[in-house]
Amino acid sequence: MAQVVPFIFKKIVSYIGANLIHNAIAAHIIGGVIVAGLAVATARAFGAMMMPDIPGIGPNPGTRIQLSPDTGNKIQIVYGDVLTSGPICDANISNENKMMHYFTVLSEKTDTGTFTIGSQGIRFGDKKLTFGSGASAHIVQSVFDQNGTSNTNWSGKIRVRLYAGGTAASNQIFPVPGGLTSAVDATTMMPHWTNTTNYKATDLVFAMTEIDYDQEEGLVNMEPMTFNLVNSLTAPGNVVIDYMTNNRYGAGIANTLIDFDSFTGSGNSSVSGYGNETVSFTQFPSTGATQPRFQINGTLGTLDDVQTNLDKLMSSCGSFLLFDGKQGKYKGLPNQIYQNQSSCFVANDDNIVSKISIQNTDLYQQYNAVEVEYFDKERRDQRNSVLVETPSADRNTGEPDNKLNYSLEMVNNKVSVEILANIDLKQTRLDKVVTFTGDHSFLQVDVGDVIKFTNETYGFTDKLFRVMQIKEAEAEDTTLTCQVVCLEYADSVYTTPAVTTDAPFANVTIPTLPVIGPIYIPGVFNGTYNNTTLDPTTFGNVLVNQHMKTFGAGTQLTDQPNSHILANTTTTFRDITTPESYDVSGIDLGDYEFSSSANLGGTLSGIYDLGFRQSITMTFANATATATQTVTGGGITIDNMPATTPPPPLNASFKVSVDPTSYAGISNDMLPTTANIVLQGYSDIGGTGEFGGLNYEFLRVTKGEKE
Repeated sequence: MAQVVPFIFKKIVSYIGANLIHNAIAAHIIGGVIVAGLAVATARAFGAMMMPDIPGIGPNPGTRIQLSPDTGNKIQIVYGDVLTSGPICDANISNENKMMHYFTVLSEKTDTGTFTIGSQGIRFGDKKLTFGSGASAHIVQSVFDQNGTSNTNWSGKIRVRLYAGGTAASNQIFPVPGGLTSAVDATTMMPHWTNTTNYKATDLVFAMTEIDYDQEEGLVNMEPMTFNLVNSLTAPGNVVIDYMTNNRYGAGIANTLIDFDSFTGSGNSSVSGYGNETVSFTQFPSTGATQPRFQINGTLGTLDDVQTNLDKLMSSCGSFLLFDGKQGKYKGLPNQIYQNQSSCFVANDDNIVSKISIQNTDLYQQYNAVEVEYFDKERRDQRNSVLVETPSADRNTGEPDNKLNYSLEMVNNKVSVEILANIDLKQTRLDKVVTFTGDHSFLQVDVGDVIKFTNETYGFTDKLFRVMQIKEAEAEDTTLTCQVVCLEYADSVYTTPAVTTDAPFANVTIPTLPVIGPIYIPGVFNGTYNNTTLDPTTFGNVLVNQHMKTFGAGTQLTDQPNSHILANTTTTFRDITTPESYDVSGIDLGDYEFSSSANLGGTLSGIYDLGFRQSITMTFANATATATQTVTGGGITIDNMPATTPPPPLNASFKVSVDPTSYAGISNDMLPTTANIVLQGYSDIGGTGEFGGLNYEFLRVTKGEKE
């Protein structure tokens, strides 16, 4: 077998350390070794041999955050769907210091994948920008602040275009050209960029921004801008291939040194195939949903070395990157249930030619919780975390709490993060690491295979272990041997957990009361104020009836009927309004004040008579019967009033009970259903009676009501 140790592999070997492969590389033939992708907790089960650093999320220069101009800034690589910014690489001011121009680099342009702007759009500080259409598609028309309030104060004052690949108009990706929306060279938005020859921005994804200075509206500088940048390249294996093969921002590994099918093949034995498999989860609060198991959504910093970045990618999709000495190629291997257990290679005393070393994690160092931090897409890529814990029943006697914290920078959804965290935690509970030397028969075993291990001394019978490293060596008698490192294996490690996504993101957890507005009466929001389920009419200047009931306000009826002229004179009461029927179902039981008023019209001549009163009929009902109660009166009657005396204001008033127990013959299980109201009167002023200024009110009595 030819020895293949390219430059990048030498770096990886150096990174992993002498404990795994020995320093004398030239004296050995490399059979196979996992070089990236071990989850943090699993690596710690190996004694931290295979991943010495715990990754953390921080302000890594060149990733996600907006940076001021600096020659030390690095350009990041965006994969998938992220909210990000980048370094400002050029700036200018023009139009008598009234217009500011900025060139912000967001990403390297990847060899494959198409860049677009996603649904979360573009933000200026904490405000989301809304753009026009047609010829104005690059011009801001309005903004939404963090409370969802819209205003047009910045209309026309901010202009943005995005490009992928260069400054030519053909590279414009926002606004998307078409119809009335035109594409222009990026150089038109920077005064000192006079041509596309010297200002190419080759293979960069970048934003050009113009801002009109307006001190009164707060437009005085470049607020941190974030862009929902989407790269269609998300399949894990395809992303890894892109990074491994690129000579500009990646590892620059030759195609001849890569097993492409193991990364991008169609079956689930490939990294992309495994990641693309559908998994089920619950969309908060209880809706069933599905998604691909793993996608890459994040930013790689070119400040990091290629080994670190490859490790980030592989650990984010539950796969290993290994070097296969048999092929002399790098290979991707999904960390999943082993499918060929019926034909596993058997390791036993017949083919093991050395002592057997078994390493276990100390009880006081064993992990029983993993908390993983990630950028959450549902929270505008703000930091969130997932915590998974070992059930108390599965802990060892006397095992203390021991939680491991780390981050996944290339995953931005809870479902995938929780799947990875569960695999990692469960694997650490299977903490046996077995090391031995086998004879030449182990040459048929590949890294990633599961073998059956039988040894009477340790009480193992066909116990399953996954091969993590094979190093082929030549003994003094010229026979080939294989030094093997294995990790304990069980199918249960890969059980997909039941995941429920978090509640939708809100800017605040408790609604903010208006600074100027009504003073709310204590008790209105009892039981509902500490969540966001209040109906809009409640949270504002209006308190609707269901909340006013708390204070005994009850039902309120009121109207102002039209004026009425009697057809002929009489001293008999007749209806002067059209009877009005009100639905009073659910009315607060108790006493109500029914009052009304009117004014008389007409020409006074001689003696006149007048009368005014009110009438209300309440209908009560239960499941089988109805009953009515009519109350009439409360007004005024005057006979033989001389013409020299003007008619007084007409008023009527009395108390009405809507409690069925107040009336004889009405069952106490009957409840009010309708109220019929009518005003009555008579008059012979001027030969005909005219009633105007009609009004009535039906109000709950809350003071002075007898018990």
